Amino acid sequence: MSDKQKQSEKVAEKNYEPNKKNQSDTDKDLEKVHEQINDAFNQGTIDEKEKQKEKN
Repeated sequence: MSDKQKQSEKVAEKNYEPNKKNQSDTDKDLEKVHEQINDAFNQGTIDEKEKQKEKN
């Protein structure tokens, strides 16, 4: 297995862990993505917000 494949597997196995100290760049990126997905899930997408405005 090449180094690139090993690195890919290591990144793929990572999970978001809140309150983790000394975060690596990958951990910080996972945190950003987690927040974006959470916001989209809870608030909806921009097009859904526009549809809701039109209904009201």
